[in-house]
Amino acid sequence: MEHIAILQPDQHFLPKFAIIGHSQEKDYYNRGYYFSYHNIVGEKLTAGMPLTKDTARNIFSCLEGDLFKFSFKGMLPKTLIHFGFKGNLQLVWYVHPKQYTLYFDAKTGIRTGKYPLPKLVFSLVAKTLSVFALNRSDTLGDSTPLYHAPLLNINARGKVCMGTATVDYDGFEHYEDIMGFVEQQFFRSVFTETHHNNIAQGNIVQIMESNLDRPSFEDGILIKNNMTLNRLYEN
Repeated sequence: MEHIAILQPDQHFLPKFAIIGHSQEKDYYNRGYYFSYHNIVGEKLTAGMPLTKDTARNIFSCLEGDLFKFSFKGMLPKTLIHFGFKGNLQLVWYVHPKQYTLYFDAKTGIRTGKYPLPKLVFSLVAKTLSVFALNRSDTLGDSTPLYHAPLLNINARGKVCMGTATVDYDGFEHYEDIMGFVEQQFFRSVFTETHHNNIAQGNIVQIMESNLDRPSFEDGILIKNNMTLNRLYEN
């Protein structure tokens, strides 16, 4: 005998409305979009009506706890450049130029040790990390030029190959802790190989060897990558 499951309102979530997306190809380059809101009566959709901003805001307010589950501890960090949530967590910040202990795979020919680095910009979008360099004499602004970070494991667009290191920050509550964790994971990872030919002016192995134990980095060997700072957050 066929059994029909009866949903009890106190035991299940019952469908009450639906949002339907529509698209129209206006021409080869353009496509129009439209969203309609439908109530559900019984087992049927009612006639649709345009989805208004107020309705969408009310619907997505129930997701606010998931979308904005991180917060700052107090005042915004001085090194923070941008933060937002456009479907994914987005953080952009810089770290001051200083000396770091860096770890290199033996095949690179570079010794593990203490190296100076320039001012760096970290861009975290979801779980993808990109790192760039800045000239310390440049004032931060939308049009500040970005440079290739003079490090291995970073491609020409700044994206970092973390290897076995993780940037899984789901266990954190505060943005500051996420930033610190990502920096730690990056600097403590093992640098293994070059990903492009414009890391810096000169042979990167020789550059690193000459910088071993030096107190500061010479910004004159940085190479611009034809991007400006606003490219990291205006998209």
